[in-house]
Amino acid sequence: MRETLRLLRGLQELDEDLFHVKDELRRLPEERSKRRARIDSEIGRLREVEHRAAEYRTRIKEIEDMTTGQRQRLRKLENESAKTADQALLAAFHHEMRGLKRDINEAEEEGLSLVESESQLGAEADALRKAIAALEAEFQEYSSNVEGEIAQAEERRLGLDHERRRRMGSEVSLEILSQYEKLLGAREGQAMAMLDGRVCLGCNVNVPNNIYVRLARAMELVICPSCGRILYLPDA
Repeated sequence: MRETLRLLRGLQELDEDLFHVKDELRRLPEERSKRRARIDSEIGRLREVEHRAAEYRTRIKEIEDMTTGQRQRLRKLENESAKTADQALLAAFHHEMRGLKRDINEAEEEGLSLVESESQLGAEADALRKAIAALEAEFQEYSSNVEGEIAQAEERRLGLDHERRRRMGSEVSLEILSQYEKLLGAREGQAMAMLDGRVCLGCNVNVPNNIYVRLARAMELVICPSCGRILYLPDA
């Protein structure tokens, strides 16, 4: 059993490295995706600002067209009122002209407010475009570096996998290897733990006294009753 534990510990050291490499291969694309998502979020903001600015421009154009028609109507009323002596008709003309002037003034005030808002949105859009351009350039450089890191990590993973397959052919029973594999997945790459006195260093829990005795005898595979890891002694 001592030889089995020695072989398993060698496999565990390899699997720790392999676990870290696989974690890196998972982490790097995730981080890149998060950075891409942040840029896409800024692009979404820019599109929203551009859409609002376009709506303001449309409304400004509507106001300009409307007030142009109202001014034409106002000039026509002014000409007609200058030609008539009919007091009732003249009063009707003046009433409509006052309404038109009021509407034109209100529309112009709204138009000026919209022009100012559209200008602010334009400045905001320009700032966003510059920020996005900088983020895109930074992301391209970052993404290129990540590709290099992924390639290196993948090369390490292939090497570790090859060495792992070689070691898996050692003189360890399939039953023990199967148990080790299950623990490896359940304990995030840590299937084994050293027993320091009565403390399992995998979970930092005190184990019963007989655990040390069973380990010292080296007649069986001893499992931590708390975390389930395969236990070994420091000098094993």
